[in-house]
Amino acid sequence: MFKKFFKFLKGYVIIRITGKGAERFVNICIRRGIDVWNTKPCENGIELCVLARDFRNIRGIVKKCKVRVRIVKKDGFGRVIRRYRKRYMFLVGLVLCAAFCITASQRIWLVEINGVERSDINSIIATLDRVGIKNGAKKSALPEKYEIKNAILNDTDNIAWAWVYIEGVKARVEIYEQTIPPDIIDKKTPCDIVASRDGVIERMIVKNGEEIAAEGDAVKAGDVIVSGKVASYKEGSPEEYIYVHSMAEVQAYTTHSKSGEYKLYYESRIPTGKRKKRCAIEICGKVFSLPGKKIDYENYDVKEKRHELYIPFFGYSGIAVNTTTYYETSINREPISVETSLDFAKNDLEAKISKEISLGSTLTDENLEYTKTDNETINVKLEMNFIQNIAVERELGAEDDKGEETFDKQTDRSAAGG
Repeated sequence: MFKKFFKFLKGYVIIRITGKGAERFVNICIRRGIDVWNTKPCENGIELCVLARDFRNIRGIVKKCKVRVRIVKKDGFGRVIRRYRKRYMFLVGLVLCAAFCITASQRIWLVEINGVERSDINSIIATLDRVGIKNGAKKSALPEKYEIKNAILNDTDNIAWAWVYIEGVKARVEIYEQTIPPDIIDKKTPCDIVASRDGVIERMIVKNGEEIAAEGDAVKAGDVIVSGKVASYKEGSPEEYIYVHSMAEVQAYTTHSKSGEYKLYYESRIPTGKRKKRCAIEICGKVFSLPGKKIDYENYDVKEKRHELYIPFFGYSGIAVNTTTYYETSINREPISVETSLDFAKNDLEAKISKEISLGSTLTDENLEYTKTDNETINVKLEMNFIQNIAVERELGAEDDKGEETFDKQTDRSAAGG
């Protein structure tokens, strides 16, 4: 892009070479260091671009190759100046436009934030606004980028890295969020083993803690299976307990079910070939919609494009064109059998159930049922039974919302025992 810009400043001509020695002409120009580009074949010859200053040096090559040269077009900055030198209003407008660009380039007119998925975007915007990264802010008044980075990291949780890039009148904020690790209770912290969901215990392997439930018992989500509060006294002695970090594997029969409505037809969208465009110009963050054709399609697909104007050595100019294209489509419905619809429903419901089961679960059986809602819709229910590990750790006292009971990590003596 920069080469084209410099060539435009220097000025160039588009010439057409005709004759049997056209290819030889191009080879000799390259060998003698004459810059030629955009070479393409044309009727009875070759068309190419050459700098205006080099055009004078090709006369000897033309005679040597016995070709004819015709100027197709002259272009360049000087040519443009000569063309518009007497159009005073155009020159005034050009000066005003340049003055506007120079003035606008001293400020930030667009703030772009990338990489935010789990964090609070409003909190980040508020932090950027507080440190001065906002529309209309002067670039010279912006704090150091390290200060902006530290402000974002201090004010927002779960952010590992942040940086601000100034590109013309745009401030681009790149953010990398931390990967949130699963909640794991420290091995020194007393805890119970509770059921993660309803089920019937099939097998238990208890490594630490006191069993509350046994094999064959039915438990509900949240029920204590292995307690971290272990009695350490003999019958007739004062009550005395120790609190331990319970560890166990609890395999249980569990049931998972999902349902949904599915169609008895396949719907496809076929483009008709017709399309309409709507354009809008964005200037320093303000969007101005341009007049366009009315979108009267009943069904259509939408595709959006954004073209930003960048100035060499400067960056984003603050001017962008947003184009929205509407493609008309016709909806084609093809009836499908109940069996085909059930296959699709089963795959869909299995994918939803798979998000609920733990790693290493074993499927024991499944049942698929459906009822017809109308001639075009069926209601499908999938029930799947698994043997899965339902043991999860819960810190002792976590179920006590009032926080009235406290625990010593080693021993606890009740009031009755003095």
